[in-house]
Amino acid sequence: MSRLRKRYIVLIISFVMIAGGIASAWGVQNNFGSVHTTEVALVTAEGTYIHSTLQVHSAASPSNPMPGVVVIHGVIQSKEWLMGFGIELARRGFVVLTIDASAHGNSDSSPGMNADRGGIAALEYLSSQSFVSTLGMVGHSMGAGIAIDAVNESAVTVDGLVLVGGITSDLTSSWANTTYPRNVLVTVGYYDELFDVPNLLTSLAGFFGTSPPIVFGQQYGTFADGSARMIITSPSNHLFETIDPVIISETVDWFRNSLKGGGYDSYWIPKQNLIYQYHILGGFIACLGLQLSLAPLMAIIINLPPFKKLKEAPSSKYAASSKSYWGFGALYGIIGVGTFLPFLLIGLFINFPQSIGAPIGVWLLGSGLIAAGVLILIKQRSGNKSLSWSDWGVFGSDAKGFLKVFGLSALLALVLVLCLYLVMLPVDVLLALDFRAFLPLFNDLTPIRALIMPLYLIFGIPFFVVEGTWLIGLLRTPPKKTWLRTQVVWTVKAAFIKVIPYVLVLLIQFSLTLATGTPFFAGQIGFLLLFLWMFIPMLAVAACITTWSYRLSNRVYIGAVFNALIFSWILASILPLAI
Repeated sequence: MSRLRKRYIVLIISFVMIAGGIASAWGVQNNFGSVHTTEVALVTAEGTYIHSTLQVHSAASPSNPMPGVVVIHGVIQSKEWLMGFGIELARRGFVVLTIDASAHGNSDSSPGMNADRGGIAALEYLSSQSFVSTLGMVGHSMGAGIAIDAVNESAVTVDGLVLVGGITSDLTSSWANTTYPRNVLVTVGYYDELFDVPNLLTSLAGFFGTSPPIVFGQQYGTFADGSARMIITSPSNHLFETIDPVIISETVDWFRNSLKGGGYDSYWIPKQNLIYQYHILGGFIACLGLQLSLAPLMAIIINLPPFKKLKEAPSSKYAASSKSYWGFGALYGIIGVGTFLPFLLIGLFINFPQSIGAPIGVWLLGSGLIAAGVLILIKQRSGNKSLSWSDWGVFGSDAKGFLKVFGLSALLALVLVLCLYLVMLPVDVLLALDFRAFLPLFNDLTPIRALIMPLYLIFGIPFFVVEGTWLIGLLRTPPKKTWLRTQVVWTVKAAFIKVIPYVLVLLIQFSLTLATGTPFFAGQIGFLLLFLWMFIPMLAVAACITTWSYRLSNRVYIGAVFNALIFSWILASILPLAI
């Protein structure tokens, strides 16, 4: 009875965290009432649907128009990644339209790379609003290229342009000169994996109208004739440029000069006064609450008919020794890290409905199959021949009933995912908020993305079944004196073995980058390693789910299918559609 009460107490705490985090994120996004946020549907000239978020200061009106700014994200991102720019600009008296570029987020795929990917449609929409005056654009990475194309091809005049980690060759082409595009701020993380920053100071000299090298933080030209140019940097990399406080504060100040004439109106707030971090914090708390709710929900649902059949008391006395834990744990980590880049590169040559989807899927399936093969070899060792697979949590006590047990486990996992989706969806629809911290987590699915989601299960389910067999089967250490202590120790050990190899890779990249002054792994490899920032927290949570579901059912299936469903959901919702 006491356990049942604890489950509901934890569930209530998780709901409080969800409500509190969402309230905080919503309040910051709307500047606690002075900004109105809505979802807007745009259509390009080619008929492509573009999903966007519009933030309008409450004082904006036809008699009091405010400058408008279009904000565009980078590749494999969505509009939420750049919400920090929207929050800080809107509260300072700008009208901000942050879009999902074509094939990204909830936008349709464009008919080709030369089609409008949302930049022109966004500019034309803002310019048609009676409460909008002058116009500017912000673009990160791929979004910088979209913004430059829009400035070049649209008939709308853009008086300010901020390029974040997205300097392209277009800036040195024949149409780009010291006055066009107008008033350009170039921002880049000093450790950006895609740019040689010192070389950048030389290559942009002609565009800045000066002899090389350019000096960081020095303004070239004037805002009056549109020739203002400046480049700033900060100690960040390509991924974190979108939440860098230096870049965001300099961006809002640049638009004060280029779109507001350099004055300080009644809406202006000092550029150092930033609140977008609390939007990220609110999202993190809400996401944490949503994930915390999984433990009591799973415990409650598995006690309901017909899922009670999945509950099975532990029948195996197997436990890994300390030597086995560290030895086999290191081996499993080497398999994961060692296959990461090779399989990602192999996947680049495979056609798939989503860009980058095939590389991730190939890595999941390939590393899972290699880990399964190694696991079979370990099972055949003399010390393990007496063990059955059920000792490692695969078949339970009845291997003949595998399909029935697996099917019921999959149904329970699906019910859990539907519960999460039903919590997430009204928040997204009614409040224009996603459950996310900085990195993507739970987003709504468009019909095409919902159809893609099952494809990832082909890669994900085998991977997570094998992973569960490793983490809570082969590497399961002796239980502790209490149920709770055992749960905590097993969870921490499973998460540690899973994520520490990837953390070490990032530490090597980070430390050597600091030591050399430039990204140690740059270019395509450095870009691919950025995925680890997304995968590490996801894999840590997956390890926790694997452990918890095993404690409830003595099998790995519930956790394996649930993790596969969650990964499929996340990948289907965030990766760009193939163009």
